[in-house]
Amino acid sequence: MSILGNKKLKQQEVASKMQAALAGGNEEEIKQAWVEFQESVVDDIKADFLEYQITQDKSILAQRGYRQLTTAEENYYKKFIEASKSANPQQAFAALPGTPDGIMPETIIEDVFKELVEEHPLLDKINFTYCKYLTKWILNDHTIDTAVWGELNSTITKEITSAFKIVDITQNKLSAFAAIPLDMLDLGPTFLDSYIRTVLKDALLCGLEKAIVAGTGKNQPVGLCKNVSHGVTVTGGVYPDKTKVALTSFMPKEYGKVLAKLSKTEKWTDDNSKVHGGKTRKFSSVLFICNQTDYLTKVMPASTVLTVNGTFAQNVFPFPTDVVISNELADNTAILCLPAEYFMAIGGAKEGIITYSDDYKFLEDLRYYKIKTYGAGKANDDTVALFLDITNLEEAYVYTKVKGTVESTVKGTVTTKAES
Repeated sequence: MSILGNKKLKQQEVASKMQAALAGGNEEEIKQAWVEFQESVVDDIKADFLEYQITQDKSILAQRGYRQLTTAEENYYKKFIEASKSANPQQAFAALPGTPDGIMPETIIEDVFKELVEEHPLLDKINFTYCKYLTKWILNDHTIDTAVWGELNSTITKEITSAFKIVDITQNKLSAFAAIPLDMLDLGPTFLDSYIRTVLKDALLCGLEKAIVAGTGKNQPVGLCKNVSHGVTVTGGVYPDKTKVALTSFMPKEYGKVLAKLSKTEKWTDDNSKVHGGKTRKFSSVLFICNQTDYLTKVMPASTVLTVNGTFAQNVFPFPTDVVISNELADNTAILCLPAEYFMAIGGAKEGIITYSDDYKFLEDLRYYKIKTYGAGKANDDTVALFLDITNLEEAYVYTKVKGTVESTVKGTVTTKAES
């Protein structure tokens, strides 16, 4: 394996440990895992820096994922380093946004989001939007009927206006802390950029995946497993879970009935007794989300068959289905959804993505910074996703017609019965 591959593998292992600690909820374990993750990134970058000092070969840096910085990016990092070395960093960072290059260039964050989407299938599937430094986003409300015939009048104009909703990106804040060793500031903009982007990317990932799958809606996005129907009771900002739908096999008849629950938009009645929604929607594939254990013990056996050639065919579904692993889901549960119908927007703040923080002071040779982004996410309506109970999901079986009889292979055995 290449040096770059080894480095990425090591970072992924430490990041996975951090995600497991976050899922466990133990504060000490979370803090320790976060420190270990940042230390591993620092060690890798320092090793690359020392090698570069000897070779001066920029092509090696490119191969290992270091970016060629733009002029704006380099100016930003120079100012960041200057402020970080200041005797009064709090004041220096407060002054950063007022300078021409004080705000973190959008290209840095755009690159982070590009890598996030490319490396993580769940983010690649959903309607994931980076809205830069915007604080509002206008969405078409798919549950409202906007197509009308006839003359325009105040009623129709009102209907068309109500078909759009404004999403406040700043309603939820995702924060993490980053420790930067003071001696690392001497490595220069290119290496500092790699560290910040790596930490920012993994901090975002840990929060994003959990929010998309199971976010409560209270100071965070609303997850796919939550009930977002019109009239749902939201207690203290927390949305309730959807009622689970039992799925026991991927055989066409049963799986088709379950999929059909996604085929119509949510039907609801407004205060004027007008009925909205209930329209048939068209889709050519679905997304199935489950944790790693359930995939190996339930979903994989239920979607794998032995072919006549003696080989196994995997991911055999009667309808195109993409399977994505997310360990944010509890055992025996899964989500079946139309990912393009879930909107997730992430943006920054004009006061800066990274700000100096006095909240943690563990060691003298480290300075701590707060990484902050804003976001909002929610399914377009309640029928976009189903919360599944897969406790009794059966292994795959195949029916074969043989001249007047039907042979069915179930769990590796063959039984013959008269054809009806």
